[in-house]
Amino acid sequence: MRQRATQLCVALFASFALAGAASADGARIRAGQLRLNAEQTQAVAPPANTVSIGQRGRGNAGSIVQTGNGNTAGLRQFGRTNTGAITQVGSGNTACLIQAGRNLDGAIEQVGDNQTTGLLQTRWGSREIPVEVCTTATTREDVMAYAPPRPEFNPRGQRGRLRGEP
Repeated sequence: MRQRATQLCVALFASFALAGAASADGARIRAGQLRLNAEQTQAVAPPANTVSIGQRGRGNAGSIVQTGNGNTAGLRQFGRTNTGAITQVGSGNTACLIQAGRNLDGAIEQVGDNQTTGLLQTRWGSREIPVEVCTTATTREDVMAYAPPRPEFNPRGQRGRLRGEP
């Protein structure tokens, strides 16, 4: 009886060893990479998408939609009731949208591959910026270094006259 139990155990372990050897000849997964035998090609897992949203203020709304692989998007909002959206359809795209002010509406749409877009919105207008600003600028003051200049104040108004002047 003891001999039969030993034979069953040996047979069981042998079947597991054969199954293990068969899978060891197949694929091994390490750090998101799939390695195959020498006869097969090497496949790499697609890079992940990255999203970052930062909001300071009240009533801000932001959305980021990504379809594809290896896209990076950052949205920063400083102020009140700003609405921002980033849409990326493709792979390898990078986008940064920063809004500093009130009641600003902005959007970035990238369709295709390997596009780079950086945009800063203020109440004085919009300006293209480096996309790295989304990762380096943490305060409104940091962002305003990239802002378009404020328009000069004209005390005479649009017509060039002071009030009460003929």
